[in-house]
Amino acid sequence: MAFLVFAATASRDLLCMDVWSANYASWMLATSGSPFLDGASVPKLDDSPLRWVWVQDAPNGHTVITRAPAVVVAGVPAHLLAQTDTAALLPGAVTAALLTALAVVLMHLALSKVMPRRRALASTAVFAFTTPVWSVAANGVWPQTITVLAIALVAWSAAGQHWWTMGLGGALLLSARPHAALIVAIVGLALAWRARRLDIAARVGAPGVLGLVLVAAWTRWVYGSWNPTKLYGAGSFAEVDKSVLDVTNQLGMWISPDRGILVFTPLLLVLLPALVRAWRTLPHWTTVLLLAGLTYTLLQGAMIGFTGGDPIYGYRYGLEFLACATPAFAVSASHARGVERRLIGPVIALQLVVILLGSIAEGVALNYTMAWSANAFLRAMYYEPALIPIALAIGVPVAVVIDRLVRTPRSWSDDDVASTGAETASPERQVLSVRS
Repeated sequence: MAFLVFAATASRDLLCMDVWSANYASWMLATSGSPFLDGASVPKLDDSPLRWVWVQDAPNGHTVITRAPAVVVAGVPAHLLAQTDTAALLPGAVTAALLTALAVVLMHLALSKVMPRRRALASTAVFAFTTPVWSVAANGVWPQTITVLAIALVAWSAAGQHWWTMGLGGALLLSARPHAALIVAIVGLALAWRARRLDIAARVGAPGVLGLVLVAAWTRWVYGSWNPTKLYGAGSFAEVDKSVLDVTNQLGMWISPDRGILVFTPLLLVLLPALVRAWRTLPHWTTVLLLAGLTYTLLQGAMIGFTGGDPIYGYRYGLEFLACATPAFAVSASHARGVERRLIGPVIALQLVVILLGSIAEGVALNYTMAWSANAFLRAMYYEPALIPIALAIGVPVAVVIDRLVRTPRSWSDDDVASTGAETASPERQVLSVRS
């Protein structure tokens, strides 16, 4: 279902140049077998003053598109199947839809390990269809398309103690956004320390080492350097703000009207008291994953501007935090009380309506320069008042249904929870049992 929804709404025309250039690089690699653009025309970029951001002359003398290897390689199979004469956007759109749908499935499998399956299904639906997972990650092949998939793989691996596959998630993160590998490093080391088992750290780390070798080999082939940071291009790093004291940039990641994590996902604020209340009882891997995602997000805010380019509807650089935080917040939802519980339905409905608009009508996305001065959804409602009754017609019934479910906990119970051990097993035994 997720794939069908994502594929039907993925962009065929209006794309950020980050996505467009990655798609072009995938098409070049699929059709010519080479990543080099020497002497070739690059539509949309040939006459652009910002061409250097995406197309550069590498140290090896070749002209290349400076995108991460996973982002380029991900689109190659679809372009091989399509065999188009030009860099069509449909293969990339289908690829993004498929990879994000796989992330949704993995997140559901992870949540099913620690909560009743019906609640896991509901939580996964919120993750997939009421957040920028839909409007950004599933809209085209971004680095976040890969990182969200990788983090979902890490979550599923941690829930089931699959240490090798957790390491594969780390290798994926490394190949899409090298510094995102910090997430797996934190989770793997924390779980190994808690269990007093060096083999956990070794098994989680080994695929990452192989991933680093592969990324270095890619940069050697494409850019003529073994340095993995070359994949971004020297010009791109020249724009990076490396000051961790940039308060405006850090705050922008969270509360910017048009790019803020908490603005587009207010459910996190609603459930924050429940998270604090339930913290000590949560499965250890969920809290470690959340803290790892928070650490990465602070690092991301210290490295580069929070806006993430355009057109983007919602946030992009906060998607890694969202994926990392989802298990802990989902499990904590049952601890919501009073006003918190009454707000869950309306807030989820609001998120659904907001993300639905941007996922279907991409033209409502705003330029990144308006990140502090406007909100794409509110601006669309202001200039197209006819959308308001449509939003209410969708949002109100959804809010009512969710509210009734949340207020009647018995309707959420199911017998299959016993098979997961989510109710009876302690957090330590769920994740770090030393028994075979």
